Amino acid sequence: MYSLKKLRARCTIWHSIETVGIAAGEILLSFDDGPNPIANTTARLLDVLQQEDVRGAFCVCGKSIPEEPELVHRIMSHGHLLVNHTYFHQPFAVFSERDLKKEIEACDAEIAGALNIPLFKTQFFRPACGWRTPGLDRLLPRLQKQLFPITDFGFDTNMSRHNYPKWVDRTLEAAKRDGGGLFVLHDRRLRFWGERFYDPTDKDSSAYRGWVPDAAALLIRRCRDEGFRFVDPHVFAGRMKKLERVS
Repeated sequence: MYSLKKLRARCTIWHSIETVGIAAGEILLSFDDGPNPIANTTARLLDVLQQEDVRGAFCVCGKSIPEEPELVHRIMSHGHLLVNHTYFHQPFAVFSERDLKKEIEACDAEIAGALNIPLFKTQFFRPACGWRTPGLDRLLPRLQKQLFPITDFGFDTNMSRHNYPKWVDRTLEAAKRDGGGLFVLHDRRLRFWGERFYDPTDKDSSAYRGWVPDAAALLIRRCRDEGFRFVDPHVFAGRMKKLERVS
């Protein structure tokens, strides 16, 4: 019988820290669903990361790129890792290898266009809503990609500018519990299923993400106060490659 951790690792991207390329005392930050030009969220986030000398992984959605493609170029030029996070962010695509392949290839094409590098391909893929299926596991090797995991999910998608310090507290506690981690913060929050009212410009809703740069800065400083260090995502990528060859 599977333990909860094993079942979670089999069906989602949520893995224990021991199984991914994160060493003791290390933290890697990832940012999902962007880029986001509203309130200059992604641009200001990149400013914060540059000021703090931290590089992370940006899991971008293809449909978000045309609004401000220059942000994708800036992400790469600042030394961050670009991760494919599908084109339309349709969670059920993971149940169809054909549909998922289209989502991944369309996102890569959008990234390549923004970078003006026609042959550019991402090395990592993070599925929408973190779902993992046997079809996904079969498809990724054919596309020469690896799954991009997390070690804890802090539910920042439910946070707003009024209560985001709760996310910082929860994430710091997870880092202390696990001795580090790979965490996610959404610089854009796409529409929830069945969400009746969705307005990413409404500053009092969780859809508005203008507070994310402040949350990232606060987490970085508090983690450093606790002795954690931030790993370069390209170093992490190299470790994951080695883990793939071993497995």
